[in-house]
Amino acid sequence: MSYVGYADAVLPEVLVGSAKEVVLSAELTEQVQALEGVTVSVDRDEPLNDMATVSAKVFNAEEAKRYAASFSDPARMAQSFAGVSTGDDASNEIIIRGNSPNWLLWRVEGVEVPSPNHFAEEGYSGGAVSILSANLLGSSDFYTGAFPSEYGNALSGVFDINLRKGNNRENEYTVQLGVLGVDLSAEGPFKKGYDGSFLFNYRYSTLSILNDLNFEISENALPNYQDLSFKLNFPTKRIGTFSLWGIGGLSDVHEEFIPSPELGENLEDGYRDVTETGMYATGLSHEIFLDQQSYVRTVISSSMSFSGEDYEEMNDQGQMRPEFNDDLQNRATRISSYYNRKLSSRTTMRAGGIYNSLNLNYYTRQREEDTDAWDTYLDSHDQTQLYQLYFQARYKFTNDISMTYGLHYSHFALSRDNSLEPRLGLSVALNHNQKVSIGAGLHSRHENLPVYFVKATDDLGNVSYPNGDLELTKAVHFVASYEKKFWEDFSFKAEGYFQYIMNLPVSTNPDELWSPIFGGLIPDDTLANIGKGRNYGLELTLQKYFTHNYYFLITSSLFDSKYQAADGKWRDSRYNVGFINNLVGGKEFQWGDNKMIGLNAKLIWSGGKRYVPVDLEQSILEGETVYQEGDLFPVQSKDYLRLDIGAELHFYKSKSEHVISLNVQNATNRMNIWYEDYDSVKEEVYLYPMAGLIPILNYRIEF
Repeated sequence: MSYVGYADAVLPEVLVGSAKEVVLSAELTEQVQALEGVTVSVDRDEPLNDMATVSAKVFNAEEAKRYAASFSDPARMAQSFAGVSTGDDASNEIIIRGNSPNWLLWRVEGVEVPSPNHFAEEGYSGGAVSILSANLLGSSDFYTGAFPSEYGNALSGVFDINLRKGNNRENEYTVQLGVLGVDLSAEGPFKKGYDGSFLFNYRYSTLSILNDLNFEISENALPNYQDLSFKLNFPTKRIGTFSLWGIGGLSDVHEEFIPSPELGENLEDGYRDVTETGMYATGLSHEIFLDQQSYVRTVISSSMSFSGEDYEEMNDQGQMRPEFNDDLQNRATRISSYYNRKLSSRTTMRAGGIYNSLNLNYYTRQREEDTDAWDTYLDSHDQTQLYQLYFQARYKFTNDISMTYGLHYSHFALSRDNSLEPRLGLSVALNHNQKVSIGAGLHSRHENLPVYFVKATDDLGNVSYPNGDLELTKAVHFVASYEKKFWEDFSFKAEGYFQYIMNLPVSTNPDELWSPIFGGLIPDDTLANIGKGRNYGLELTLQKYFTHNYYFLITSSLFDSKYQAADGKWRDSRYNVGFINNLVGGKEFQWGDNKMIGLNAKLIWSGGKRYVPVDLEQSILEGETVYQEGDLFPVQSKDYLRLDIGAELHFYKSKSEHVISLNVQNATNRMNIWYEDYDSVKEEVYLYPMAGLIPILNYRIEF
């Protein structure tokens, strides 16, 4: 798309079918000098937010659907980007540049939301699959470092998701059936002659079907989930555009093992574990243009996330006895508003604020070993606030040289901590479609709220909260980038980075090496902001966008991730796998006049997962798994390797489209290593594998 005086905009990965209309919107950037006949093309990899200069990538629904074994999950799709990995085949958690996945900021429609994933437990950001369906996904941004000033409460990256508007001309429907369940969506106008529209999507899925087909997703478990997403768009003539939107989902997994003495199994190995999780986020958005140079966007949202678990163990009499239960709930009300103004063709500024009211309800207890007494270490009903203010601007010295700068301020009321964070970026376009960029900034984030409310009781019965005054964890980001665009659809990018983490919460006990960055919480530790961390690396990306019926993405990342606990020694973090290589590609073939076949593949090769080894001698003595003491993640398993493949067969009719698809995760059934465990029957250590081959067969009709 082009217009005189503006840089051309290119919208990649647009799929046009026979059943659904494609509604596009594009934002054009004004040139400093409007000269007739001058054309400056925008790189397809440019983010939607023009304040970003480095470590940013735009993505859309077609990529999430097209990538092999992404299961239409934007989080799984992002795992193919440079510097991004996951810790488990069955999870969509996002580990960016060796940082904790808990340091990722999730945003939907411009406001922070809880982790929008099924089976996401409190203290962990990932889950099995996204609650957000790709049917609602609009063009969105993904950041891996040195992000602009409007993004706060994030240390590793930002997933900035936009929901698309429904078709405001025609009613359209999609029905999908498969081994995971059913997926239904509907969209259309409220009435003829009005530009407003609605869009709904509902999914119900049960992974137990795959278990029944002998494809083990979760041992001895029956996982189920369902979710609903929607967006209602109400444009007006004088008072702007209103949007009512929401996402939400429920998930549960029932896992149990009933031993059989006839098979030599011990009754005391029996257990029952019931976990329920869920979240919702809903909001009202309003955008109004005050004049041709400025607009105001405001979002009011409400959200909630919860996770609960009841765990029982069997005694030597074959009776189940409760051992652990918890109920963790977070509720939040947020108000976000910003004012955006184009001061001139050279300068654009944005200023805004975010109010976060955080309400919590935590209860966790565990039975003391060999007794009937219960130890309650979380029992809190409280609230706190996070206040954020920011200013950012972009100045264009010329059409080829631009600078972004700004400040982000955070005040976390619970610990009464403040953070003033400068951000800076510079981008220079060179001859022959080349560009160099740099970015730097200070970033901060509070911990998962249960960490602050761990209870401690002394010998006199006095109760205290030793972690209540933890300060914000902070990180300094430095990024340098080089890009070369060979053709409109083919580009290369190299990016080097360094991150230094300060105020990292670690145990005050030098012998305890755990930190909240590794997920969950340890109730017996008193934490303090005395730890440190550092990450540095190099990322290479070679990308051919989808044109001429094929695409590919090749990424290679080399990095090092270390952290320092109270003893002052630098150690490998849990996420320091060393290298990540991805090869993603696909090709589409026309078959007759109304049929098309799409073939996709993804190959992942990375360093192996880090884990703590089993102490075999102590495990034999105690009859259960005992891990070695000392370093937390001293052992790295052999290299991780996984091949995913996918195939789609499209049948185009005059008013409908039928799609049969088969995606296979881990097509070679390679058993990548997750951790070490102890077999008490054989009295030996074994390597517990990640998920094996997982096939997903679907039939979809659009009409």
